[in-house]
Amino acid sequence: MLSDALRALREIFAPPYRREMWLTIALAFVLLVIFGAALQWALTALPEFGPDLAGGWVDAAIEFIARFLAVIVLIPLVHPVVSLVAGLFLETIAARVEEEDYPADPPGNDQPFWQSLGTALRFTIVLIVVNLLALPFYLLPVANVAIFWIVNGYLLGREYFELVTLRHLAPAEAEAMRKRHRARIFFAGVAVALFTTVPVLNLLAPLFATVLMVHTYKGLAARRAA
Repeated sequence: MLSDALRALREIFAPPYRREMWLTIALAFVLLVIFGAALQWALTALPEFGPDLAGGWVDAAIEFIARFLAVIVLIPLVHPVVSLVAGLFLETIAARVEEEDYPADPPGNDQPFWQSLGTALRFTIVLIVVNLLALPFYLLPVANVAIFWIVNGYLLGREYFELVTLRHLAPAEAEAMRKRHRARIFFAGVAVALFTTVPVLNLLAPLFATVLMVHTYKGLAARRAA
């Protein structure tokens, strides 16, 4: 798994993937700016009690708490937003990895654009809901990082592995393969979750995840065929 992760990390900066890399970064940045502007607007819409109530301390406390919560909420949203944007290119990226690194293997079948978009939307909603539910645990010192890696490692491993395997297998076969190798897929997902915690690089996490899962699937398929 480590060799696949290092290989994926090296490949995402290679020329064949640079177009998707810059498009993902640019579009994700625009969406995050829009989210940030919406949160800022929500903060300005908070009611004010004025200096007559506790000398203005109530207003100051509300503003501080609201801004703190806005930051805490925005951080877990970074990866879902990037995943939604990258979902537009993931089929292209997976096909390119297969063509570049596994030219002798039969090519995978691309999902229709609207089906890929629907998958990306579903995955984005799941990531947002689960991370918002886990938000109270993210406030725990030290444990919050481990919880983030475990929760998102499971989700990311499952979703990206299914994305890749469905290019080659029927849904039932893809599900059975994921269950047989759940431990390896989980740790591959944790590697992606670790990647998402690195500032700036987290914008490339879906690209890294897709490349990593193609190598993971190919390794498992080759072992199965041997």
